[in-house]
Amino acid sequence: MNHIARILVVDDDPNVQRTYARIIEGLGNAASAAAGATRLQATTVDSGEDAVAAATQAAAHGEPFAVAFVDLRMPGMDGFETTEALWRIDTDLQIVIATAYAESPGDDLLARLGGFDRLLFLKKPFDAIEVRQLALALARKRALLDAQRRREQELERRVAERTCALEQALQQARAANNAKLDFLANVSHEIRTPLTALLGFTELLRDPGLTPAEREQHLEIIDRNGNHLLALVNELLDLSKLEANQVLLEVAPIDVAAVACEVVTMLQQRATDKGLGLCIEYDGRCPAVVPADAMRLRQILLNLVGNALKFTERGQVAVGVGLGHDAVGNAMVEFRVRDTGIGIAGERLPQLFRPFEQADASTARRFGGTGLGLSIARRLARLMGGDVTANSRPGRGSTFTLTLPAGDLTGVAMIDPVCTSPVATETPRDTKALGARILLAEDGADNQKLLRAILQRVGAEVHTAADGQSAIELAQQSLADGHPFDLILMDMQMPVKDGYSATRELRAGGWRGPIVALTAHAMEGDRERCLAAGCDAYETKPVRAHHLIATLRQHLGSHAAVRT
Repeated sequence: MNHIARILVVDDDPNVQRTYARIIEGLGNAASAAAGATRLQATTVDSGEDAVAAATQAAAHGEPFAVAFVDLRMPGMDGFETTEALWRIDTDLQIVIATAYAESPGDDLLARLGGFDRLLFLKKPFDAIEVRQLALALARKRALLDAQRRREQELERRVAERTCALEQALQQARAANNAKLDFLANVSHEIRTPLTALLGFTELLRDPGLTPAEREQHLEIIDRNGNHLLALVNELLDLSKLEANQVLLEVAPIDVAAVACEVVTMLQQRATDKGLGLCIEYDGRCPAVVPADAMRLRQILLNLVGNALKFTERGQVAVGVGLGHDAVGNAMVEFRVRDTGIGIAGERLPQLFRPFEQADASTARRFGGTGLGLSIARRLARLMGGDVTANSRPGRGSTFTLTLPAGDLTGVAMIDPVCTSPVATETPRDTKALGARILLAEDGADNQKLLRAILQRVGAEVHTAADGQSAIELAQQSLADGHPFDLILMDMQMPVKDGYSATRELRAGGWRGPIVALTAHAMEGDRERCLAAGCDAYETKPVRAHHLIATLRQHLGSHAAVRT
């Protein structure tokens, strides 16, 4: 398809106009058609004023002239004035000034127009071939200029888009950085506040004049703040595991009523201390069991109910349990946590589920927290095929809904809308004497003293090693003496030889007794690494005494028949 170039002819002589038109549209088009190149189309006017009008109209329609042949001497606007006016309309218009006068207009044009990159001269009378070549060459030049302009505009558009995208990315990076700075400030506050209590009340315990009641009160405060720090560390570890896609779920049928009752029972005292009601509301259509990871389900509900209690000053918090459906009709078990608290503005709801963010900065200052809990809760729920959503109005309370796939309901019993057997808030402590010889491999002096005290309190005979190599030597010596240790409690991070290497060497040497790993590492895969090294069980720091003793008692019993 041939490109059409529009040529403007400005001359007050009709004969000259016809000559131009015949040359441009006749001979010119015959030549260009043969070559498959540019076709020329002539428009003739007899004055500079008409030329300006024609050029204005052409530009308005997006079909500007490529070349203009302008007579120098015309009544009204002469060729100079016409050229200046046409360039004000279209700066890229290629102009050929035609004159029948012998004098050269170059000096005058240079003074008035400032150059000749868009301007040529044509002497009258002219040859047809001369006009045709000028028209074709200048039309081609104009086409190249237009193509260049389009490329420049496209490049400018792309640069503008990229600049806009970069600015948005920069703003997002700044916002993320600010959020993380706020988060670090909150974490610093959340760490330093309980540490102040821990260190302060530990110092107060040194006072010999304390009454038993005061001592017990101080210990309760230390225990509460220690648990707060542990919860913070667990949140940070959970976030790290989620970011690395390292969370593994253990999905099994879970008793819905039991989990709901357990969560409510665990938080009942907190509600009572604030003068709030805390209850469960059942929908009889809810299935009695749901396929889920029990630990993660409990973690999500504890977060949602704990938040509701935190942000509620008066009234109550209700945990509704029922059956719903997702957008495509799949059955979903719903846990709806409703409160009568401060509420959240609608525009703030989406950011609640982003890490490091809370409804606003004053929330962190007033109520504390890191802004991680809801983000972790939603991501855990989605890993189980569900979700966590929120609905709230300022001053009217909030409802956070956890949904989980109900699975196949065929033959599944519906829940009894009565919670008859709440789970106790604390597992009964087994105070029966342990009566075992235990080798404790632990390099930290304070932890060594703590663990020795815990084990001796339940009647264990404790021997200690400060590194893995010493643990190997003591264990081998006990075998040689014919009185081997009943159990080895092995710290996995020690100097000289770590717990992994020590355990592998002991197993390779024939040690058959139980080895329980003890480590501050709690990331996904750490348990498997300990078991792969030859350990029988895995305990994380900080140690909870009753849980540690239960684990040791379990493995002492299971290995009693194979001790050497």
